[in-house]
Amino acid sequence: MNETEIKTKLKEFICSTLGVEADVLEFDTELFGDSPIGLDSVDSLEIIAYVDGEYGVDMTGVGKEHFLNIDSIAAYILANK
Repeated sequence: MNETEIKTKLKEFICSTLGVEADVLEFDTELFGDSPIGLDSVDSLEIIAYVDGEYGVDMTGVGKEHFLNIDSIAAYILANK
């Protein structure tokens, strides 16, 4: 699976499971904090569970810099597969 496929699947997951509108979510859109997306810590646990189940990559305890956006999550997955 390549980087684009991972990013596309992450976006689909975030939109379908976390209720984010697809038209406001780009691969480089900030996911947490005061961003328009505004995900919270519970959402990060959902992402961690998804990444572990889908890619076998454990993100538990990983620094927040790896959760900035879809690009950074995908890069972490690729680096740790």
